Amino acid sequence: MLLAEFQIVLKLVREQARYRPGRVLLTSLSTIAAACIVVWVVSGYDSLVAQFGNMGGEYVGRYEMLLLPKRNEEGAQQFARGNQLSQEFLQSIQQDTDVALAEPVFEIAAAVTKSGAAPVPRKEIPSTGDATSPGGKSSGPRIMGGMEQLRSQSKAPTLVATDSAEPLHTLVEGRWLDPKPIESPEGVLTRDSAEFLGVRLGEAVAVATIGTKSADVKVKIVGIVEQPKRLPGPKFMVGLPPTRAGALLGGPASNALYVNRSLVQKIMGAAPRISYIGLVLKPGVNADDFLTKWTDRFVNSFPPVEVRTAARVDNEVSQSTTFETVRTQAYSATAISLLAALFIIFTTLSMGVDERIRQFAILRAVAFTKWQIAVLIALESLFLGILGWVGGLLAGWGLLKIMAQIRPQSLYEGASLGTWCIVLSGVCALGGSLAAAILPAWRATRVNPLEAMAPRRPIHSGRLPLLMTISGLLLIAINPLVIFVIPMQDTSRYAIAAAIGYTTQIIGFVCLAPLAIIFTERLLGPLLARLLRLNRRLLATQLSSNMWRTAGTTVTLTIGLGLFVATQTWGYSMLAPFTPGEWAPDLLVYISRGGVPDSEIDAVRNVPGVIPEKFLPLAVKQVKFAEDITGFKIRPSATRQDTCVMVGVDPDLALGGEHPLFPFQFVEGSPSEAIQKLKQGRYCLVPDHFTRESGLGVGQKFAVLTSEDRGQTVEYVIAGVVSMPGWHWLSKTGFRRGRAAGLMFGNFDTVRADFKTGPTTMFWGNTNGKASNEQIKASIQAIVDRRSMENPKAIPSPTTTRAGTPRRDLSKTSVTLQTAQEERDEVRDRADKIIWALSELPLVTLLVTSLGLINTVLSSIRARRWDLGVLRALGVTRFGLFRLIVAESILIGVVAILLSLGFGTLAGYCGTGVTRYVNIRGGQYTPMVIPWAQLAEGFAIALSLCLLAAIWPAFRTGRTEPLRLLQAGRAAG
Repeated sequence: MLLAEFQIVLKLVREQARYRPGRVLLTSLSTIAAACIVVWVVSGYDSLVAQFGNMGGEYVGRYEMLLLPKRNEEGAQQFARGNQLSQEFLQSIQQDTDVALAEPVFEIAAAVTKSGAAPVPRKEIPSTGDATSPGGKSSGPRIMGGMEQLRSQSKAPTLVATDSAEPLHTLVEGRWLDPKPIESPEGVLTRDSAEFLGVRLGEAVAVATIGTKSADVKVKIVGIVEQPKRLPGPKFMVGLPPTRAGALLGGPASNALYVNRSLVQKIMGAAPRISYIGLVLKPGVNADDFLTKWTDRFVNSFPPVEVRTAARVDNEVSQSTTFETVRTQAYSATAISLLAALFIIFTTLSMGVDERIRQFAILRAVAFTKWQIAVLIALESLFLGILGWVGGLLAGWGLLKIMAQIRPQSLYEGASLGTWCIVLSGVCALGGSLAAAILPAWRATRVNPLEAMAPRRPIHSGRLPLLMTISGLLLIAINPLVIFVIPMQDTSRYAIAAAIGYTTQIIGFVCLAPLAIIFTERLLGPLLARLLRLNRRLLATQLSSNMWRTAGTTVTLTIGLGLFVATQTWGYSMLAPFTPGEWAPDLLVYISRGGVPDSEIDAVRNVPGVIPEKFLPLAVKQVKFAEDITGFKIRPSATRQDTCVMVGVDPDLALGGEHPLFPFQFVEGSPSEAIQKLKQGRYCLVPDHFTRESGLGVGQKFAVLTSEDRGQTVEYVIAGVVSMPGWHWLSKTGFRRGRAAGLMFGNFDTVRADFKTGPTTMFWGNTNGKASNEQIKASIQAIVDRRSMENPKAIPSPTTTRAGTPRRDLSKTSVTLQTAQEERDEVRDRADKIIWALSELPLVTLLVTSLGLINTVLSSIRARRWDLGVLRALGVTRFGLFRLIVAESILIGVVAILLSLGFGTLAGYCGTGVTRYVNIRGGQYTPMVIPWAQLAEGFAIALSLCLLAAIWPAFRTGRTEPLRLLQAGRAAG
């Protein structure tokens, strides 16, 4: 194309924009909003990269590398004795000739408060050592990563002992610790901890190690050091990536009170154990060569040793769950916004092509080539994309600044316009605009010059689009077949579903859009016409007479609404296996510190408020399988674990009668057969998901260890397979320590004898409603207290420290109650918050795409001005035209709801299938749960937006005089 020809094309693009300023404005606003979504989400990733992308040097501090106990699969346990380094290992490192400095660092769980402030209750904190508040209580929002991640969020200091002569981190104020022992204790705080405690330089803090009754030790603050960064944990996951442990678990405390080792030894009465070792090599020693030399000794040490250098820390941070989550959010937002911009601009260009058929024919008649027509359409699309990109960056930047002022807590990762933000928003706006121009440009180039004399008008054929419908159904079927039917490896299934399955599913539902439009017109159009008191023939072909325009608009609305339906369906379907099922009895009772003897079991079963014959003692023990029968070593999941929980019950009381305590649905076997077998000894009931993972069935055996230390095993025979959905909630009241493959119900006496469970600590049963839970708890507490008074030797005495100081009195037996209904309510409340948080982006996308609906309504009115003028001349009132235009917009919304319901439910349920294969929380066969109440809210929002989009065009058209409508219609023809 010559320069002169290109300039003519540019001039035509400019004149078209001047001729349709409203359309350009609405389309640009839609594209700006789509790009703004990308800016909002991706800015968090850019901010994370800026803040934590190169934190390795700050993490290791003054050292070259850190040596610390290697994490297990559940994450490091910072204060657990088995996960701390030995003095022998420290001495071996110090004796190496390549080592210039090897300093031990000791971290101790402690309660630290400002001296003179109100005392804080001391409580035992978890073995991870997470002092999430001065009292040891966790606070703040629930996030993924457990206590280790909560520890990273807390500002409460951990007591850190070191004899380092130099600051471990940059000194901000004051001085570092004097390495020589002095009479007056002194310490150095990190900056955030000093602000958290309200302590200034020269003031004192009170320190006491957790679990002691010794007096607080006052420590004078002589210095404040820079606050080391700690990677925040993700609040929730987006998408379906494999779940991994959080990054940098078990490393140095980011919030710390640094003191000399002699002070900690004085408080504890013994030398503290080593949490990690800071290492500096001699000049000229290569770090890689040193690590290669020590690799075998690190692996074979007890516990195994993990090495963290600055480079390794940076790599772990970049691959962390936090970075992956925010990165996934960024890509998801870009993909959603890209589709939104694509269909918004596509609809605009399609409307423009339909309206300018005569113009294109004239241009072709005066020697315009097809290539020039295509460039004309592409430039118009690119113009809209550039407006959206630039406007989106400006609008997103302004929004971030405003939110940083009024709601800074909403930007927990921070927010900035970085490289990724600019690139991905550009991909969204420009990529969407160029892709949207392909089909309209192709349609424009097909215009024949003779059509300048007789332009085409849309004609409704009335035929069903059979070819597109069949193609759409075939494409939709690919994803369910890949996920649920075709046998293949788990990793391959996930990759094929993500790359091919969901893509074909999206295309398939796009192909079904014409069918949904015709279906809505024929079946729902007459109902809406009767509701709005319109002639049904007025709505008979309003949508299908211009299929391109209508299909583009409905698919645009389906992007946000369909993702909303998919998120809700996926979330609540995934929730079902983790919510207590109807088989679970009403009340679970856990008695700590020794339980109750056999002589008191009947007394507990007969307390007021419970049904004695349906309130059973349990013998519970989590045991390890003798062999890997579930495939745990290949890929662990919620059901593929190397342990199970053996639960001993009375077979007759638990399973017998017309209304048993455990109304299990038997997948294999029957209750009567199971009862008889359980009475014989080592028989058990197993959950159905265990049989799927292990391949074992009724009559087959599996072996478990009675003692991991001695390696002794016993074999249990499967007496029945039952459905047991939602058993995972039992991890909170003493059933299991971490994940397990399932609950195995056996005979009470057999389980008790095999695993030496001792006195009964757990009861499970139903209540009769004649007493409250607090009254039941008080009655059981009275029984165990009476037993404690009668036989105090049965309860372990309080432990003491190595210095002989008595620890906190742990001898008091306590009773804990947990109801199935309370757990259901808690799980549902937490899930509602997370699922709706995940639904925010789809709903915002729906709001953005609804702006494009205004363009569609205006174009429809413009194309039918002659028809509308004739209707007004024949006596249709202004309000009648208003209702007609509103009805068309509502029908478009209904089509979008139908498409979204089909796409969202299928995509959401397929998502649960994918999760089964790649996520640690997968493994369960989830039912399809369609949360109609939540979906109704989303559908109401969609219809409301459609109604709002039509009100102004309908009102404006209703006020236009019939003559003006006829004149405008003739001019357009």
